[in-house]
Amino acid sequence: MDFYLTEEQQMLRDGARRYLETECGGEKRRPTIEAEGLHAERWQMFADMGWLGLPLPEEYGGFGGTLVDVTILMQEIGRALTVEPYWPVAILAARTLVASGDPRAQEILPALAEGKAFPVLAHGEEEARGVVEHVTTQAISAGDGRWKLSGVKTAVVAGNKADRYIVSARTTGSSRDQEGITLFLVAKDAPGLKMRPLRLIDNRWGAHLELDGVEVAASDVLGQVGQGFSALEQAHDIALVALAAEAVGLMERSIEITRDYVKMRKQFGVTLSTFQAVQHRLADMMIELELARSVLYRAQAHLDGEPAVRRQALSALKYQVGKSGKFVCGQSIQLHGGIGVTEEYIIGHYFKRMTMIEYALGNSHFHLQQLAEMERSRA
Repeated sequence: MDFYLTEEQQMLRDGARRYLETECGGEKRRPTIEAEGLHAERWQMFADMGWLGLPLPEEYGGFGGTLVDVTILMQEIGRALTVEPYWPVAILAARTLVASGDPRAQEILPALAEGKAFPVLAHGEEEARGVVEHVTTQAISAGDGRWKLSGVKTAVVAGNKADRYIVSARTTGSSRDQEGITLFLVAKDAPGLKMRPLRLIDNRWGAHLELDGVEVAASDVLGQVGQGFSALEQAHDIALVALAAEAVGLMERSIEITRDYVKMRKQFGVTLSTFQAVQHRLADMMIELELARSVLYRAQAHLDGEPAVRRQALSALKYQVGKSGKFVCGQSIQLHGGIGVTEEYIIGHYFKRMTMIEYALGNSHFHLQQLAEMERSRA
């Protein structure tokens, strides 16, 4: 795998960094937060710059960007601490639609790339704990191809702004069977659907969804009945790599902010950066950053490999990113002292975002267990 960026990729990185730092970073985040997670003008700018279409194949109205292209953009989103819901909409939901193979993806995804559609995947449940196949929401046949959906989806990121939901429900099997999961398109105003908005600790917004006998037609089924797991797995794999790339960018910027702070902050008449203990701590933070970056590259290289190799690389990535991210962002706050935990100072917000990344798609402890089980199965 070639780790050098092409000229086009360098332009993507530099352009994204300039725009995001100028328009979406620091205090510029506040209008989006106050708009409950979606600033219409900025979202349209994302579309105009081609970012919403970047992860989409050309046949779906996208630009056919590679996984490397997507991770470049996600690292810049992490550096700027951007709160716009790019990841849940343009990557997780969009890739679920692509992987479903359903003809309606040909209608929804071009509109998404233009900023005119806002689908969100409603899959996570309270007891899932990172297990993709965990689905307890029930879909009961109501005759004539119709279904009634009942269940609860928790902390659906950007769910408060969705114009439609991709809801996973179980048509057959038990709660953790891979077979029997079906994906449904559900309108935001569907009778029986209750949406409760919530503000997350990292200043992003989401929603809890309660489905009480929500009736959908046969035409609302995405893909084949009972065959939704494959689409969910493919989307989650790509989304995990993209989320890890955001974490790498986030760690990188956290170290830069902390480095600049200790060069300026004085104690006992000298700057903190002159203390050897502080220098050693910054060096440890850099080591953790490079470890996370290395396993990100490895996961990118193995994403199209054999299933066992791919699963191992992805779990290793999520484990290392979670471990390194907690260390880097935690040490950043420690080196700042009390100011690091105030709402007004930015470094604490990097820690909060890293905490949300740690618990998305399975935390580091879950993925360490997955790695251990893979090793046992090979023994």
